[in-house]
Amino acid sequence: MTDPDPDPIPIPNGTHHPFVLIVCHSLTGHLSPLIRIASALHARGWETFFLGPTAHRQGIEAAGAVFLPLRDDANLDDKAYYENPPQPGYAALHWAERVLIDLRKQCLDPLPTQWSCFVDVLRVLRARDPERKVILLAEAFFYGTLPLFYGAPLPDDLKLEEILLGSLCVSVTIPAIRSIDLPPAGYPFPFDSSPDGRARNAKLWERSWKRKASDLTALLDTKLREAGARRTVNEIFLSGANYMCHDTILQLGVPGFEYPRSDWPRGFKFVGLVQGPRPNTKTPIGNSKAPSFPWWPELTSNTALSTLPPSDPSRAGQKKVVVVAQGTVEINPYDLIVPTLHAFADRSDVLVVAILGWKNASLSSYGIDIEVPPNARIADYLSYDAALEHADVWVHNAGFGAVNHGIANGVPMVVAGEGMDKTENSQRVAWSGIGVDLGCAKPSAQHVRKGVERVLEDERFAKRVQELQKQSQEIDCFGTVHNELVRIMKTCPGIRQQGLNS
Repeated sequence: MTDPDPDPIPIPNGTHHPFVLIVCHSLTGHLSPLIRIASALHARGWETFFLGPTAHRQGIEAAGAVFLPLRDDANLDDKAYYENPPQPGYAALHWAERVLIDLRKQCLDPLPTQWSCFVDVLRVLRARDPERKVILLAEAFFYGTLPLFYGAPLPDDLKLEEILLGSLCVSVTIPAIRSIDLPPAGYPFPFDSSPDGRARNAKLWERSWKRKASDLTALLDTKLREAGARRTVNEIFLSGANYMCHDTILQLGVPGFEYPRSDWPRGFKFVGLVQGPRPNTKTPIGNSKAPSFPWWPELTSNTALSTLPPSDPSRAGQKKVVVVAQGTVEINPYDLIVPTLHAFADRSDVLVVAILGWKNASLSSYGIDIEVPPNARIADYLSYDAALEHADVWVHNAGFGAVNHGIANGVPMVVAGEGMDKTENSQRVAWSGIGVDLGCAKPSAQHVRKGVERVLEDERFAKRVQELQKQSQEIDCFGTVHNELVRIMKTCPGIRQQGLNS
């Protein structure tokens, strides 16, 4: 399922190279990898268009893509969404209940509007150059293109065979595709592909999850019909229809982090990481200059001590660096950042770097009035890759992107997360041996300290994460995506609509 690092295939000569149209779910954690891919494709000569939320227009345009706006309920501002939740009492709900609300509000309710925006974009691209076709590069949780594959007709002025050449799915989370080897996402059971484990998984899919997801399953069918689809998915929600409608599934990540399921779908392949330094350089992606924080030289000087001879007495003064971040969804610093600051406040041999995650954020902006320990440094917004170059341990709330930043930089981790795919990511961190799962989203300072000390004291965590880092270095993510686009140019007969010819 994993190709070796491919040599870039030149874009075939000719005047009618296809446009690349990127569509993506509006959460920052989904958008960031696609924006990095857009930047790499732009650098390789692809004319790239990005249908996205206006809150992220600046970042999309900075990547060299032409920004095309989503509108109305599809134009989600994720920061505003979580600052002003979609219903009263949202924050007090169990994480599993919040996930069901988020899937409805973020993915399914906007589906007809997303579809309408997508059709409008096809018309824009058709008008721009009638001779050029489009390759669709779709992040898995943008449901607005699903009607295309289930028979929704395009307007009379747009003929499917004349405009769409093919489609690729990009997966930026753990693959939410049903498997006989796995329970539904979010269930706290260890990986077990034995006959007994498979029997358990089947029961969970057909009884527990089928019941819990029944409203979402029905809502997806309703929204598809609203968008004009002639048939519906007809499977339990999150079984993988949003992936398998595409000819190829490009899974960001490395094989060593994912359970070895026996039934990967056709066209599935791991394509490595967008995180970390670009190939053949130590400069992190999107971080061409050093951060401007006044304490940054302290961090780099501490790292430089490791290059001194073991006999140099100055080396004894090197501190262990713990980098902690809250992420961009569950953003309350009291959950993880504050406990980490308190956990090491008495350790002069530890330096804690806390990343709040939003520009111009501060602890006081969250209503937090604490005395920052003398060994802590606070950043409002900072490239994870830039910070992790200097880190010994990476503490975060188990977002898929954060995990991959740790793998890309070879830094073992301590994770504390619940909600969305965070429970699944946390379980995989422990299963793969690259870190410690604290098993909750709001650990105590003592809990964090024990987890970090365990990682520092047991070299197996660092060794294992460096093995996965090597896997990532052997796969050129951007080159693989480029080559897949060229393959479609040369071989793909066009978009297929499921069931229409059966």
